[in-house]
Amino acid sequence: MMKPKVVGYLRRDISGQRTRRHEMEIRAMAKSSGFDLARTLVAGPTAPASLAALLTVVGRVGAVAVITPALDHVQFRADDIMAVCALITLDSQHLPPPGIVGRRPAASSHPGFPGPACLPWQR
Repeated sequence: MMKPKVVGYLRRDISGQRTRRHEMEIRAMAKSSGFDLARTLVAGPTAPASLAALLTVVGRVGAVAVITPALDHVQFRADDIMAVCALITLDSQHLPPPGIVGRRPAASSHPGFPGPACLPWQR
């Protein structure tokens, strides 16, 4: 059985000297959570364009989630990401539990995996 795919995302201007460590932490979280990390995007300070590219990659690989170090890496676009997949942050260590919410968007290559998760700050 194929593991659900996830995409890592971080902004170099926010991570700074921790960029490499954040990449390794994203990889480790994906692996320990049973995900297949399809790709990690490291963006510069032009977040809106970079987030559009992220959404394109998510759709292309059929990712069920985006893993990012913290919400500030996705800024005000968290809702856009959660409209198509779950959003997991390293700082909250929140993982979307299987079967807890909604349905996957129709484009999912993993129909048994839940769609956007109810994250702690949405309650």
